[in-house]
Amino acid sequence: MNHQATPDQTTDAPTTQDLSRARSTQTKKKSRVSPAFAGAVMGAIAGRFLPRLSPFSGAVIGMMSAKMYQKHQSKHR
Repeated sequence: MNHQATPDQTTDAPTTQDLSRARSTQTKKKSRVSPAFAGAVMGAIAGRFLPRLSPFSGAVIGMMSAKMYQKHQSKHR
């Protein structure tokens, strides 16, 4: 058995440079769900299971932290 690659097989394989260029040119899809809403839902779920946190206060904390994270990310772009 001969395991050497033929010239056709070597030209079809993409290089790592091509893959990194393809990743950098892709655009990010914008989420349909706002970060504040997602944070509120996650906080409410966490508040349901944590004994000292109610779902409402967890939602408020989650919403505030999502907004702060969003502002932090927008400053670094």
